[in-house]
Amino acid sequence: MIKLILAGLWACLITLAASYAAVSWHANHASPEPEPERLAGVTETVRTRMISVPVIRSGLVQGYVVAQFSFTAEAATLKRLPLKADVVVLDEAFRAIYSEDGFDFRNMKKQDLGALMKRIVEGSNQRFGTHVVQDAFIQEFSYVTKDGVRSGTKQGT
Repeated sequence: MIKLILAGLWACLITLAASYAAVSWHANHASPEPEPERLAGVTETVRTRMISVPVIRSGLVQGYVVAQFSFTAEAATLKRLPLKADVVVLDEAFRAIYSEDGFDFRNMKKQDLGALMKRIVEGSNQRFGTHVVQDAFIQEFSYVTKDGVRSGTKQGT
């Protein structure tokens, strides 16, 4: 009986020692996080998630703009921000699209998108209080009418 208890105790001690050695070895050989000094001047591209913005005219929902954006920013600046930059950029994009009465999403012109992206970049940087977002890009941008949503087709894209 004592031999069985000693064998179990020995197995537990060996397991603990092996676990400790493995964790210590992994901690010493883990690659360190890149320091902000090494990230200076390195530009990073961040892709946002998809958003759906209702288009309201005359108090009624006319359709939805479904969009996805990406933006570039300095990697060191992104690391120092207290808030994730993509959250602010998405909020600015939502506000720009939602509050824009001058756009006819069914008949958009090419120059309308450039003005929209400029507005998103400037609004984001103004909210950060510094120049964080260097440029913004459209990954996907489509307009779906209210009837298109109900029927499951993409009318008006």
